[in-house]
Amino acid sequence: MSLTVEILEMLAAHNVGAATQAVRACSEPVPLIELLEMLWSSGIEGAGDVIGAVLERLQQLRSAL
Repeated sequence: MSLTVEILEMLAAHNVGAATQAVRACSEPVPLIELLEMLWSSGIEGAGDVIGAVLERLQQLRSAL
């Protein structure tokens, strides 16, 4: 299952904490960028918290290069 689908299911279940944890556990930038693109203008409740976690994780991955 893709990261985006997993996150959407977690947000639909109002489980923002699990969604942000899944983002923080991801070690691949491409799925994170895809998720960011999808959530950016989605208006889904809790998306803002996940977007913040995605941006933070991308920064961490960039720093590790």
